[in-house]
Amino acid sequence: MTNSTSEMQDHLSPIWRRIRHVAVFLSAVAVLSRLSYLGIRAFHHDESLDAWFSLQYLDGSYKGYDPVYHGPLRFYLNAAFFWLFGQSDSVARLLPALSGIGVVLLPWFWRRNLGPIGTPMAMALLLVSPTMLYFSRFGREDSFFLFLTFLTVIVIFSLLATPKRWHPSVLLILLVLGLAVKESVFLTVFIFGSFGMVLLAQDFFIASFSQYRRKNIQPDYKEFKREILIEGVNRRTISVQSKVLQPISNKKIPEEAIRRIFLLSGILLMFAVFLWIGTNPGEQKDVPTLLKLGAYGMSLAIVIFVCAGFTARSRVQFSEIPTLRSLCVPRTTGWILGVVVAGFLFTALFTQFFQHFGGPGSITAPHGAIRNGLTSGFEYWLGEQATVRGDSRWQYYLVLLFAYEWLAIALAGVGIVSVIRKPNLFGQVIVWWACASLLIYSWAGERMPWLMIHILLPLIILAAIGAQSIWDRKRKGLTTFFLGIFIVLGLGYSTVTSIYSSYFRGGEPQELFVQAGQATPEVPEWAGHLEALDRLSLTHFGRHLEVRIDSDVYWPYGWYLRDFPTSSYAVISKDSFPSTADIIFVPHWDRIALEGEFRTYEEIPYEHRWWWVPEFDSGINGPRELGDLISSWGSWIWDREPWDSKSGKCPASLSGSVYIKKEIYELGKEYFKESFPSRGEKPSYGKACATVSNFLRGDQ
Repeated sequence: MTNSTSEMQDHLSPIWRRIRHVAVFLSAVAVLSRLSYLGIRAFHHDESLDAWFSLQYLDGSYKGYDPVYHGPLRFYLNAAFFWLFGQSDSVARLLPALSGIGVVLLPWFWRRNLGPIGTPMAMALLLVSPTMLYFSRFGREDSFFLFLTFLTVIVIFSLLATPKRWHPSVLLILLVLGLAVKESVFLTVFIFGSFGMVLLAQDFFIASFSQYRRKNIQPDYKEFKREILIEGVNRRTISVQSKVLQPISNKKIPEEAIRRIFLLSGILLMFAVFLWIGTNPGEQKDVPTLLKLGAYGMSLAIVIFVCAGFTARSRVQFSEIPTLRSLCVPRTTGWILGVVVAGFLFTALFTQFFQHFGGPGSITAPHGAIRNGLTSGFEYWLGEQATVRGDSRWQYYLVLLFAYEWLAIALAGVGIVSVIRKPNLFGQVIVWWACASLLIYSWAGERMPWLMIHILLPLIILAAIGAQSIWDRKRKGLTTFFLGIFIVLGLGYSTVTSIYSSYFRGGEPQELFVQAGQATPEVPEWAGHLEALDRLSLTHFGRHLEVRIDSDVYWPYGWYLRDFPTSSYAVISKDSFPSTADIIFVPHWDRIALEGEFRTYEEIPYEHRWWWVPEFDSGINGPRELGDLISSWGSWIWDREPWDSKSGKCPASLSGSVYIKKEIYELGKEYFKESFPSRGEKPSYGKACATVSNFLRGDQ
């Protein structure tokens, strides 16, 4: 019976038919959870920019790729969605939602490797993960990039395990698509490029060592002595000695041990290099970061050459090396075709489908479209490492993972042990992917909550391996019972947390997913007020309102007021206040006194964006304050109660003021009655951060 026939029979077995039904159910829930109520949360600063540039491409005013705003591909796709379905908050988030659905479905491609328990476990963990659900409904490029990364890893593993002639073309196309979405593709190339080098060295060593053992170890015999009774006339008993050949494989170092050594050594070497670089890669005074990473690459190359030398001396044909054989199966024509197709696609994507070969002319993209795509993204990303945007703490992702994804972390730990005990190619790929992603993203200077999904995905696949290994042991009794209870409770916790963090309090600052660019509910409320006030002004005064919004608070108003006829972006200061405008939005540092020519205005304070950056150790100074730490985290886990600390702050906001002409203000009060201006729904806290008065305001 051939392997394909046996695999087909396995997947037609009753258990796989049930697994297929479970997968269909999980897929349906993924569609429902990702697409429902996409517009309920106020837009984040970055979401509004993505939507705005998509509109620019739709109306023909998009100037081309600028690495500040990442790749252009999602602008093209969002523009297509706007053209098909109209412009709305939900449609602006449709691409990440569809990508999130795809991420839940993709583990099915690895069902033969994950097994009948690991496959639905991977899909279930991706489905109910609070992190995955939140950022599948978040209008940035990360969900789409994660989907492309997942496809890329699937193709890489397929190329190594069962190479086909079409693999190079698909792999290079996916890498170009990833580059056209986000510069993080350089990290993907680094992760799997370094893995390929370790794998090649490992295969060379296994081949040479196996050949050496076959040549130099003499057959090993074990003697047996028996007495045999010979029936006959005299009935004699004689002793017979015999030798039995022992298999040579029992005496050699097993291949699993070699795989284990190379996997762990490669990860430890990468860890050592990142310790050498430090947690702020942009500020390297002695040896630049690129040189240190180059030293890491040279170290791996030296190991490869040494192992290849052993292989050559052993007279093993290089064509027998699995990694080299996989790369050679597509042949030169396959790789050349892949490069040509990828180059054509790259040119199309970065020149707006051959319509605009010039660049935007910005400081960060000063060249033509093709050169910007090739070099500007990497140069900008490398320069940004010194700014340490986002959270500066190296343990940032670890804390968020344990806060939201402890079930996946626990099962991933089991998965790592399982792979190390019996390493195979699939396990090595996933362990390397998970460990390298955690190391690299924790090392990189920019640490943002949405980047956590790139660490979490391989951990969830590793968790699925762990779940399958637990099932394969089939332990009975209390162990199985408690493991089952733990997994059920973990899935329940993840489900409840996902629902609350995505549907009920997704825009509130006590959620650690919320970053400083998140708009408060007042922003969409004010956008609605402006639309209504403009209609009232046109009816009563025969003119549209003139609205000026300062650059520091312009986004996401730029998206919400996209159809507003007379709103404009402005750089406002106390010395250049636009006294002729009907409504003016400024941050708190540009507030003015209502005197002189400004006596005709009413000032209305409001919060524009909010956030919370807790101290993960709760500001403790010693073991005696450990109880405060446990209590603070316990309150947060149970009811999302934030805490204050010695150097931290309760949830804070970028506050500002709206200056509105008195006649417009009175018109609004008459029209809206008591609800003008509406402040939107805000959270209230019951402990250290008792009220929203803890939000930073300009008058405090």
